Amino acid sequence: MKLKLDLHEIYSDGRKIEEALQDIIEQAVTKRASEVEIIPGKGSGALKKSVLRFLDRPDIKAQYHRVDKDSDNWGRLFVYFRHESFESKKTISAVSQAASYTCFCCQAENRIACEISLLHEYGTETRLVECPSCGSPNLLTIRANRQNKVIVSAISGYK
Repeated sequence: MKLKLDLHEIYSDGRKIEEALQDIIEQAVTKRASEVEIIPGKGSGALKKSVLRFLDRPDIKAQYHRVDKDSDNWGRLFVYFRHESFESKKTISAVSQAASYTCFCCQAENRIACEISLLHEYGTETRLVECPSCGSPNLLTIRANRQNKVIVSAISGYK
């Protein structure tokens, strides 16, 4: 199934554009559409940039597979979706992955466990953990990329 959104009618109303984009993405997910064609038009390119910024938001990006620009008509974008079966989603939700981080203070390599499904659902997670080596508080930012690899960065947890 393919869905189409033409933004010509609402090009000057930022709120309506955002609502229309949010709605078409939700429809694609709900109806399990394989492709959404978005037509921002040629114009100055500002609307197309705005659409691309919207599609690049982490909460939106997590819902689709990839975006292509039309090589023949630069006023058109294609958003492609891969829909997982219910069974594969259940499998992913049960996956925990160990990830490592480097203590900001003593540079010791430490490991933590993360549940990947929660990272995909909420985007990022922050945790305050104590380094087992030196006892310094580390504020961790944890996220999962599209390949389900957990990425952790640590900064000082002192206030």
